[in-house]
Amino acid sequence: MAIESQGAIFFWSTTTAASTSTSHAVAEVVGFNGPSGGANVIDVSHLGSTAKEKLIGLRDEGQVTLDVNFRPGTTAQDYLRNCRANRLMRKGVIQLNDNTTEVAKTKIIFDAYVGAFSISGAVDQVVKGSITLEITGACTYATVI
Repeated sequence: MAIESQGAIFFWSTTTAASTSTSHAVAEVVGFNGPSGGANVIDVSHLGSTAKEKLIGLRDEGQVTLDVNFRPGTTAQDYLRNCRANRLMRKGVIQLNDNTTEVAKTKIIFDAYVGAFSISGAVDQVVKGSITLEITGACTYATVI
């Protein structure tokens, strides 16, 4: 069964601990993308090879991008901008809406830096924000944190 996006919550921790109790829910997230992981391909071919020989490099969990309605004065959005300015690594948690029981919902947990926080506006639109989180280390998928 498909997981509905509506009801997903993004938490940004005030510490490096994975806990929704020490985290702030980011206000007015309208979409997210990521983790966007991958790995480098390492060519280990040599003169005796009859075809390309390869190894896979370390996994790179990539980035998470959050699209938000820009809301200055909200705790989490302000804190994300502060973390970017001060180069602070914190814990991100994406809680999916895949179960009716809160404690059974899937959580994607990762350490990240705020790489970018940009805003944009246009005629007949609200001011939007785009937050790019650069993941460091591995992501964990769990139901309990």
